[in-house]
Amino acid sequence: MTSVAILNPRSGRGNGAKIWARVQAQLREPYEVCETQAPGHATTLTRNALDRGVTTVVAIGGDGTINEIVNGFFDGERAVAPDARLGIIPSGTGSDLQRTLQLPSEDASLAAVLRAGYVQSVDVMKVRYATLNGASALRHAINIVSFGMGGLVAARAKESTRPLGGRVAYLAATLRTALTFAGRDVRLTLDGAPALEATITNVAVGNGQFHGGGMWACPAARLDDGLADVTLVNYLPLWRLLRSLPALYTGRVLEHPSVRSHRVRRIEADSREPCEIELDGEPVGRLPIEVSVLPRAIRLLVPAKLCDG
Repeated sequence: MTSVAILNPRSGRGNGAKIWARVQAQLREPYEVCETQAPGHATTLTRNALDRGVTTVVAIGGDGTINEIVNGFFDGERAVAPDARLGIIPSGTGSDLQRTLQLPSEDASLAAVLRAGYVQSVDVMKVRYATLNGASALRHAINIVSFGMGGLVAARAKESTRPLGGRVAYLAATLRTALTFAGRDVRLTLDGAPALEATITNVAVGNGQFHGGGMWACPAARLDDGLADVTLVNYLPLWRLLRSLPALYTGRVLEHPSVRSHRVRRIEADSREPCEIELDGEPVGRLPIEVSVLPRAIRLLVPAKLCDG
């Protein structure tokens, strides 16, 4: 068996298994299906599959499941199986990576992507950060890492995504958080340059372009350029934040006068006060953080128009 599908049975409010059944019916080769049973299990399943020579792993779930599976491909900076491929069947509530990859939503089109086998080699971000109890941790991200309001919003949205769709859940969580959020004072170091200090609403470090159920935080980010796009939003009081929200959904966030953007290979950030972070939509800890780019570190199965050629 050279192909394994890793399914989060809770993804998409339980629709992941149904989506995969319809996709699998249109595939020529058999897939061994492994279901996740707890947070972090997808990483273990992926590593076990790669260690026994599996060459294609398909993730069936949301951005959190995809993140866990991506982490199974790496041991620190080392790719466990450099020639292995990752396919994605989106079935989460946010599915933000799907937007950047321009993956289709129709079952037949998703099956066609897996059958065709077109590959795009994309970057991965290596992230060192502090857990909520202060321990040092290392994890990889493929989409967006953010801190400031983003970490608080991700935690609140995660609690409410079952009854609500992803976009509604994140927007509701954003509005709730904005009512009491007073900004965070942070210190940033970009590619080793002299540190800059800012009072922020949020900082998004993007390999991909979207997070938060469709928020277009890093509209110029590319998955394969060896760089991370940094979108820094200076602190906005509630009334200005509410007035500015449409720019975050239309791709015009970089035009906002309170936004600064950078393109880096590495970013470090720290704060004297607690500042929560989220990683591919998952609330995982707090500052300090160091994000560095691993260029073209994983091979994704993508539509033909995105392949390496």
